Formats: sequence, C-alpha cells, structure tokens
Amino acid sequence: MNINLLKFFIIYYFCFVLINFCNCQTLKITDISNPKNYKVYPQYSDREFCDFSFEILCYVEPAMDEGDQLMFTTDFDYSEMIRSDRTGSIIGITHTALSFGSYTSNIVCYLLNNPTIKVDLNISYSCEMIDYELMKVKILKPNYFKKNNLYGNGIIQLIGLKYPLNNLVIFGGSAYPLNPNYFLISLEELDGGTVENYNISLLFYGPHTIVVTIPASTYLDYNLDISNSKINYYPNETTNVSEFGLGCSTVYSVTINKTSNDYEPYLYVDDGNSKNADFTPIYQDENFITYLGQLYIHTPEVIYSFFSKNFVKVYETPIIYLKEFSIANINNTYLSSGHGVSLLFSSLFFVKFDTETQYGFYPLVMFWNEYKNSYTWPYGFSNGNNFKYVHVQSHLEYLYSYSPTHSFVIQNSNSFVTVTSPYAQILNSSILSTLLEFECKLLFDESYLFRFKVNTNGYGASIYLGSDITLRYESVVDSESNSSVLEFETVVDLYKDSITKFTISNLLSNRINYLRGEYYSISPLLKFEIPFGELNPVLITNISFLYNNIDVTNKSVNNIIYFSYEGEFDKGSSFALLLNDPVSILKNGDLDSSDFRFSKWNSSTSMFQIEFTVPANTQPGHIPFKLYGNSNPNYNPIDSTMLPLSAQLFIISSNFDSYGPIFNKVEKINTTNEFGWKFVIGDKINGFDYGDIIVRGEMDSSTYKFHLTPLNLTSGDKYNGEYQINIKISILCASQNYIITDVYLFDTRGNFAKFSVSEQCESIRNPFINFLGDSTINKIYKKCTTENDGYDISPPELTLFSAVKTILNDSQTIVIAFDFQAVDLDTGLKNEQYPIVYIESTELQIIQCESKIKSINSKTANYTCEIELPVGFGYNSDIVFSVYGFINNGGYYSGFPSTYISSAFPIYSMSNIQLVRKIEILRTSQISSTGGELWIVGRGFKTSIQYVQIKYSTDLVFSQISFPSIIFSTALLILDIDPTDKPFTIRVVTKNGQQSNEFIVTPLFSFLSVSPLNTPTPTTTTQLPTPTNKPQTCLGEPICGGPKQGFCSSKGCVCYQPWIGNDCNAQVVIIPQPSTNTSQPSTEIPIIDNNNNQQPSGINYLYKSLISIVSIRELDFNGNQINLYPFDRWIFTQINQNKSQYFTSIKNNSTTPFNTNITVILEWFKDTSTIEFANSSITMYPSSIKYTIEITEYKFSNQLNNLQLVMSASFESSKTKEICSLKDFGETSNGDNSNYFKIQINDHSLYGRFIKRAIIDSKISTIENVLLDSKMNSIQTASSSQSYIGITIPNYQKSIIIDPDFSVLIDSKSTSKNDENSVCTPNQSKLTTPQLIGIIIGSIAFAAVIAISIAYHIIKKKKDTKFKNGLQNKLKTFKS
Repeated sequence: MNINLLKFFIIYYFCFVLINFCNCQTLKITDISNPKNYKVYPQYSDREFCDFSFEILCYVEPAMDEGDQLMFTTDFDYSEMIRSDRTGSIIGITHTALSFGSYTSNIVCYLLNNPTIKVDLNISYSCEMIDYELMKVKILKPNYFKKNNLYGNGIIQLIGLKYPLNNLVIFGGSAYPLNPNYFLISLEELDGGTVENYNISLLFYGPHTIVVTIPASTYLDYNLDISNSKINYYPNETTNVSEFGLGCSTVYSVTINKTSNDYEPYLYVDDGNSKNADFTPIYQDENFITYLGQLYIHTPEVIYSFFSKNFVKVYETPIIYLKEFSIANINNTYLSSGHGVSLLFSSLFFVKFDTETQYGFYPLVMFWNEYKNSYTWPYGFSNGNNFKYVHVQSHLEYLYSYSPTHSFVIQNSNSFVTVTSPYAQILNSSILSTLLEFECKLLFDESYLFRFKVNTNGYGASIYLGSDITLRYESVVDSESNSSVLEFETVVDLYKDSITKFTISNLLSNRINYLRGEYYSISPLLKFEIPFGELNPVLITNISFLYNNIDVTNKSVNNIIYFSYEGEFDKGSSFALLLNDPVSILKNGDLDSSDFRFSKWNSSTSMFQIEFTVPANTQPGHIPFKLYGNSNPNYNPIDSTMLPLSAQLFIISSNFDSYGPIFNKVEKINTTNEFGWKFVIGDKINGFDYGDIIVRGEMDSSTYKFHLTPLNLTSGDKYNGEYQINIKISILCASQNYIITDVYLFDTRGNFAKFSVSEQCESIRNPFINFLGDSTINKIYKKCTTENDGYDISPPELTLFSAVKTILNDSQTIVIAFDFQAVDLDTGLKNEQYPIVYIESTELQIIQCESKIKSINSKTANYTCEIELPVGFGYNSDIVFSVYGFINNGGYYSGFPSTYISSAFPIYSMSNIQLVRKIEILRTSQISSTGGELWIVGRGFKTSIQYVQIKYSTDLVFSQISFPSIIFSTALLILDIDPTDKPFTIRVVTKNGQQSNEFIVTPLFSFLSVSPLNTPTPTTTTQLPTPTNKPQTCLGEPICGGPKQGFCSSKGCVCYQPWIGNDCNAQVVIIPQPSTNTSQPSTEIPIIDNNNNQQPSGINYLYKSLISIVSIRELDFNGNQINLYPFDRWIFTQINQNKSQYFTSIKNNSTTPFNTNITVILEWFKDTSTIEFANSSITMYPSSIKYTIEITEYKFSNQLNNLQLVMSASFESSKTKEICSLKDFGETSNGDNSNYFKIQINDHSLYGRFIKRAIIDSKISTIENVLLDSKMNSIQTASSSQSYIGITIPNYQKSIIIDPDFSVLIDSKSTSKNDENSVCTPNQSKLTTPQLIGIIIGSIAFAAVIAISIAYHIIKKKKDTKFKNGLQNKLKTFKS
C-alpha cells in the first residue's frame, strides 16, 4: 500500500475517534465579585469579626446536555445558586464571623455527569483592623437657624479609613450610616438639640475608645411666654365637635413677637408619641411670626421653647373630644360572577354585589390576578342611589390561562369572588417571557434611557418598572418578524421613580422579577444595573452665592450657588439643588426632576454652579436647602443645616406667606329651585389667584364643578373678596343634601389650601379652618315638595348605543366616537349631568370618555363623546364598552356594563386595533433663558424624525429648523435653541411630513455665566447682540438640491444632513486623519479622487488643501496696516491623538516692548460632533479640522485701531487639463450666522466656516471676516487656487478667542466655464478625455502602455512635490 495513503487513513481514523468518542467539554472559572469585597472592616466598629460574600462564575464549552449540571465544592459557610443554564452557573458564597487576618479559599467547579472535568480557583481576602493612628475624627456641627430637619445633632466623618465602615457604635447616642464613613449622630436624651457641649464615646475593637465632643448648638434665646405670644384654637370648642373630614382634627396657631431675622426660637411639640409633631410657620412680618399645628384626638400637646439653656414649657393644649369622620366598609355584600360572550382574543366576565352601606365618594380598588385599578363613581354603579345600590362591572380575560380559576377582589368591600374561566385554554404555567438584553444610559438631569429586549415565547410581555411605570405595546420600538422578541424603550426620571427592580409579565399572568445588581444572562455575562455616578455630596466644599441677604418681598429673585468638589468627578457630572424653605416644600410635594435645579461646570472658575430662584415672600433668615450628588441611593444629600455659616443663604422678607387662601366667611343660599354658597376668600399677603370647587348630591352623586378667579368677584379684591356659586335644579327633584366635596384654592405665589371628603385631610391646609366647629357648613339640604320627596326608584334606561372607529393623521391617530340615548319616563334625566363611556382592554386597562349632551327633554336625553385611543391600547387584544352615570330627577342612577350592552346592541366591542406609530412629545429637559441644548422625550422618534420646528413668542409661524444630533426612539437632542426668556413651541416632523403634537417649553431663568463673589473672572460673563445673517436667495437646480436634500426658508437654503452648502449640493468627504505638522499650525489634507466615473480607468487624481495661519496685522480705523507680525517659530505640544497645541509670541512695536501670546489648538473631528462656543452650539462636520485661537493682551498704537488675524487656504488638483476652479465667499443660511469661503476645483471643494462671534474680554462680541485676495496677491488658476481671509477683531484689553473650521466637500455639480468668476483651461480637442484615451489604448502596443504608466507616475510625483514647495515659498515671500 502506498505509504502516503496509509498515513491518510491513520490520521482519518484518529480524528474520527477523537470527534466521536472524546468528551471535549472544557470549564472556565472566574471571580466576578465586587472588588470592594476582598478587604473589609468588621460590620460593627467594636467587633473583631468580618463577613465576606463573593460571586463565582463557571463557564462550560460547549453547552451541557439536558440533565447535566455544574457542581461546586468550597470551604465557605454558605453557598447558593444565583443563576444557572446550559452554558454555566453563578454561585454566591459567604463566610461569616472570620476574625482579623488573611485567608485563601479554593472553589472547585465540575460536571455532575463527569466529575473528572473540573476547574478550580483560589481567592484571597482579609479582615482588616482599623489603623487608629491614621484615623481622624471630624465633626460637622448643625447650625440651627431654623428647626432642625435632620433630626440629628451632627455628622461624624472618619478620615483616613482605607475601606468603608458599615456601622459605627457609640455610647451616649445613636449613629446612622449616612454616606461611606459618614454617620449621623442623634442624642435623643437632649430632646432635639444639645444645650451644652456633650461628650460621646466612639467604640472600636481593642477595646479602643475615642471620646469626641459634640459642640453646643447655638440658639437665640426667646423668653417665650404668655406676655409675648398668643395661641388660638380652631374650633374653640373642645367637646361635642364632629371631625370636618377624614383626619380633619382641631388646629391651633401660635403667634409670637419676632426679635430676629436670622434665627427662630427653638420650639418643639410633644404629643405624647413624637417630639416633632406638625408645627409649621405660615406667616411673618416685621413684628410677628405665626405657626400652625394640628391637635390629635384625646391627646394634649405640650409646646416647649429653649431659654436660658433649658427647655421651658410654654403651652399645654386642652384635651379635645371629636366625633371622628370615618369611611365605612361596604357591608353585607357578596361578590358574584358570571360570563358573557367570547371575543377574538378574550372573553367577557362580570362581577356583582349589592349593598345598603352608604357610598361616601371614596375610591374603590379592584384586583384581578396580578393587575389592579382604582375607580370612583360612576364606574360599576349599575342602579340605585348611594344609600342602596347594585354594583356590576364587566372585564376581559384572556382565552388562555395557567389556571381555570382566579380571584377578583374589590377593596373596601370585605369580600372577594373566585371567577371561573370557561373559555380559557389551560396552558403550562412555566412559560415565561424573559429578558434578553438590558441597556441603560444617562441622558440628562438623572433621566435615564432604559431599553429592554424580551423573548415573549409567543405570549406577549408587559414590563412593570418600579411602582408606577408599566410598559406595554405603546413602548415597543422594535420587534422581530416572528413577534416573539420585543424591544421596549422608555425614559425614566430616577428622582421620581427609584428603580430597584422590574417585572416581566406575560399573557398567562406568569411573572419573573429582576433585581438591580442581578445577573440575567451567563453567556454573555449581563447584569441589570444602573450606571449611577459616585458623587458623595458631603465632599462639596467652598460654597458661595452670587447674591446673599436677598430681599424677596413681593418678588422672586434669581441666584447662583457655586461650589467645589473634593472627590473624583467628571466635568459632566450633575449635582442637584433642592430648596427646603416653607414655600418650596409646599410646592414640591412628590418630588421629580422638575423640582430640582441642576449644575453645570464653569471651566473658568473650575467650580460647579447651579442657577435657581428664591420664591417670593418665603420665610426670612436662613433658607434651608439640600445638595444631591445624583439619584444614587448609596449617597444621601447634604443638608444646609450641616454646612458652615459661610455656606448659608440669608434672605429678607417683610411679608412671609406660605399659607394658601382660606374661607373667611361662608353663607348658604337656598331658594325654591336654586341653592349655593357665598364665600369670602382671604389671602392677606399674596392674594387669591384661582380655585376649583366640586359639589355633589349626597344621594345621587350628581356633580357640579366651579372654577373661580378674581374675575368672578362680586365684591372686594383678591386679598379679601366675595364669590358665589349657584346650582339650579328641576322642579321635579329628590330631597337630599348637596355637599362641597372638594376644594382647591391657590394664591398668586402657588401656595394652596385643599379639602376633600374622600382623602385624608391635612388640617393645616384646610380652607375651612375658620369653620371646623361646624361640620355641616359644606352641606345644604334641598327639600323637594313633590310626592314622596320626589324619589323615583325606576332607573333610566339605555335605548340607543353606537360606536364608530376612525383612523386619522396618516394612521397616527385612532378615534372612537360614541352616540347613545337614555330615557326615564317618570321624572326624566337630570340636566347638566354627563354619563361616562368606559373603554376597557385586558389587564384592567380602562380609559374614559365624558359625554356631552346633544339634546334633552322631559323624558329623553341624547349624548355624544369622542376619544382618542392611547398608543398601543387594545393592540393584540379586544376592547369593550360600558357606560355609567345616568341620573334621573328622582335621585336614582343607572349604568350599563359591557355584558348588558353586548346583549342589547350590536356594537359593544372592537378587535384588531392597529398599533399606530404616533409621533408624540411628552416632556423636555430643563432649559435656561440662554438657550442651547434641549432634550425632547416622547415616542416614535427613531428612523422617522427629520427635524424639529421651533416657534418663539414673537413668531406667528414656526421660524426655525433644528436637526437632532442624537436620536433614540423615545428621546432626541437638539442643540440650537435661541436665547429667550419666554415660552416657545416645538414640534417634530418626520421624513414623510408627519407632525407631532405641539409642545410648549418654558425656559428657566439664567445668568450668562456670572462669576461668584471673590472668585476668578470667568471666560464668558456678558453677551452683546448676536450678529444675524441677512436672508439669502435660495440657490441650486433644483432649488436647495430638491426635497430630499433641503428646503428653501426665509433665510435661504436649509439642508438635510449630510448635505451642506448654500445650495445643499455638497457633502463632506470622509477621509483619514491627516498627519500632524509639528513645526507650525498648518494642515495639509490630501484626497485621492477614485470615485469619479468620468475619469479614465486606472487614473486617480490627487486633490490637496493647505490651511495656515500667516500673520497678525494692526490696522487703523481706515483699515490701513500699521504693524505686521509674521509667524516664524511655534512651540508644538501634542495634547492627544486628535488635538495639538501650538504656541508663539510677538513683540509689539511700541516704545515699551510687550509680549502678546498666541495659542492655537488644532482639533480633528472624525465624526459629526457638537461643540459649544460663545454661548452657541455648533455642529462640526465629520473629517473636519477646527482651529481655536487665543490671543492675549496687545498694546494698540491707538485706541481706535483693530487687530486682524490673517489665514491662508489653498486648494490644488493634480489634473491640469479640462478643469475649472471657482472661489466663493459669503454668509451661511443654516442659522449658525457665520461666513463661509469655498474653493472648488471640478467637483471637489475646500470649505471654511468663520463664525462672526468671538469671546473678547470675557464677552461674546461680534467680529468681521473679510476676503483679502485683492490685497495679498493670491493666485488662481484652473487647477490651483489660494485665498487669504482676515479675521478683524475690535480693540480689546485682555484676551480674544476665535474658532474657525474647515472641511473638504464633494459637489453634485462640477465647476464649468459657465459659472461666474470661474477660471478654466482652454479647450484643446473636440474629443473628450475618455475618447482620447480610448484611441490611445486601442492603437499603442502593450509595452508602450507600460512606459506611459511609468512616466505618468513619475510626473505626478514631481508635480506633487512642486505643488507643496511652491505654496511654502509663497507663504515665506508674503511673511517677509
């Protein structure tokens, strides 16, 4: 046998055996623990034992077979499987109570079915003892300018610790972890404040004890007693008083003589349970300050004041005896259920109960599987009145389920019902929708983009994020063709919604939870985490304010806080300020990012600054505030209470008012068929602005709404004015009480008072404070004289019901219009009552449409309503209709669930609801009056948005086009909002012309970068009028390149990216970064033209540009040259790969020589970028070079003289025949208000942009850019062109900064002899170049072709060298 053939069979056999009989699985083990877990201190400072936790990942390749699994052995105390699949496993291992010392442990990972395949890992860790010699203790003492809102006596900082200490043990108080190695100290024995220096012991292991002294808190002594203070009670009675509403107990006020603006008396209230009971300042003038507090039932409250180093009892309130207001549970009920029809995706079921327990307008909550929804009357109220009624509601359930039964619960009813699912197909309960990918990135102001990719396994998905965010199909931005993979996207405000987990649910109601920090994938290794910044607010230092001791009497004042940060940070870090004065606290309520003001970095002062507004008429003295690092839950904010005196903000106010308007007088009106109330509304300082009042019938829930403003005054003024509300009813009526159930009153500064019978009352905000002794002041009993008090127990009947769906706005909007009719043959329908149509989908999703009355007579009423379906509502589901809220004149109401409508009318549901891709703006980022960057949050943005239109307050139409620099599906960023302090309107427009909703943006105030007191002067402080380009004629054939390249505006052509130019017919050439010139700030950009279809095959022409800084000239007021300073030598510094610095200086030709420094920074932009210069956002094109030129002080010969920087730009082609060149200089039309110059040769151009703004002596000023070709003997031939541009700067004192940039373009149209001012080579042949070359190639032998090619390349190289040397010689000649 052939030896080679034998070798082949042996190798083949060996490979066959290896592949089929060898187990080739390999394992890899990795430690994926937090790096901070290896060296730790004990959990408590006085202990000697540490706890350790680690996470270990073991991979297997290839993936395991079914039935196999990875096993671990370790000497750790505890281990648990965190996640496991066929590609690997993650385990958590824990050691507890290890004493001081270093340890090493071994972890082994192996296959269960083949233990010989294994891998191990050693990890080392240590329990560290605190080095007490290196540790120092620092105490942050609270300044009790106002009542301490930290409920602590100071902060202890442990300096010099290598690792975080979790818990500090002290003797003499308690220590609570605040931030890493910062602890809040509470000395509870001292009743809220230290009156003398107080020693506490910090306990460490050893034993080692450190005694520290908590400094005495400084208070201004108030001798507070009956002689200089007054207390009032509301009501005055202490017995036989009925509570006015739920939790509306007695209120008291304390008014004291004021002796200082800087400090308040230190007061606290002891109600027997808490020494921090509600006790709020509400008014203050030059003489008095008034506090308001709430008394608790059957409990006396004692008010103490600090005086002469003692806490002195001032008042003890009496014990009050109130009849409590309560909401009764719905008693004597039994929930029953049944089923209706089966639909396309779901089936109807209903639940029902009846009761004789009075309904008191409170909300009800229903629960179905994992879903819930809250509702109020009229939903579900089928017939009856509020003293005895039948409750029926219909819902949808899916046609498949993991269980045949589910529970339905109505909260407050003391019962639940089990609903069977006769139509449901029972499926495997283990089917889940799972997370494939999660992405999170910070956009702005702690608003993060969240993106989820979910495998639905064919059963849909909903994502429950935090406590209030649900993502369904309205948030789906992409799906794969089989619809089993969905991609969700949303923007989350983490100041509003703290996200610690999210849940994915599917149509089977199966759920899976993902906790923050949890791994959800092994291969690849992926974790659900939010990229919080590590900013510790306690490290904020050097706090100061632009203004201090501000007078806010009757006016709000804008201010800036400045501060430094001692930790590591990025200049883009965003700290936040939250004011905590009484007025701001009232307005804030539930916090979100709109309540905060965010920082920006001031590069001139090297400090952060936050612009904010101090509200008018807030409390004088120190204004409390908090500074936040970000929304990272690991770091608590720093309270101004803990900052030194130098960091406090003090204000002056003659009229402090944090209290909303109240009723000073209430008078009832009750005539035959009309009743109502007269109110005197008082707000003695700020004045009443507006209010809303709702009146309801106690028996029939009839509802009347009133909106009041000073325009409704019947007498008086906004400080103390009379108003009246009236209600007319039919002669046919039912006797009942009419109750004011809701009141909201606002003053002109946003302070409010509110009352509601269905909510927990905040007594100190109750507008009825003067009437708390009369619990009937908000009720009028209307006696009707008809038979049986007018009662009619036959409910209204529904006689007609129809629904029509319409798709509008290019399939962006789905509208459903309803028309229906009701009849009551006995007493007729009550007028001015508006039934509500409810549209319901699965998972208890309900929207409502309030009707309007089309016509009404004594028996019949016709109604209509129209509603736009929210995006995604009803998609992949059904929707059903119900209608409730028909009221007759006899005090009886009715409503009709979907199950009833399905049996009586043909239209009761709809299926196959389209998933519209609506373009919608929901909110924006904060923007100041200086304009610039604006984030727009909404939906439907990605791939479809072309630009954003902007309409300012002075515009009649949308006047500005802005192209987004960043686009996501739910957010986009624009950069060029004009400075304005007035609200402006935006909308987004798609490529096919679809428009979003119009959204009004209200700018916050802004200073134009003002310096803090006693800090260095910033680069930019004042802005002079910005130069604006005059309107340009729209150019091009077609105009502006046609509809796909741009459009014609009033200012000229506005181009769509990537098109640019005054006719939108050029694009930037993408080229590699040119080599860096280390001798001078000049840039040579070569381009090989290898894409021109008109040139002969194999011939590539070379285009080269050269940009240089030539000289500085001093000019007199007539523009004549006085002094010339050519640039010869530069000092080069490489900053990074894309940025270089050049430095030189010149000596003035004055009697006293003076050096002027010139610094030039060249920066290459590979991609499209946005930069900020002179308070404007500028878009840098890809493959462009930017020059930033700074010139220091120059000694002018005359104050009327100017300075001019001269730059040179040249462009040349290696093609010399049948070619044209063209120069152009003018103004841009895209809104950046700049000059441009353009040198074009054939279809390539060198394009330069010269901004008309510069930063001159820290001011944004106007400069002039001029073409100097006529003075500088520039050259222009058909294949080579050169220009000189002068940047003329007015007389200045300290410094100037200018910022031109350059790009190379390729044009859609080549230059020709027909272009005005073009220079072309003469025609030498009637044959075109391709024809001549074709003849040559066809007639010359192969050897001749080779020779010509060689000759061509030699000549080409010589020309290139000659071109470069020639330009350099011309520059040297000019400089001399």
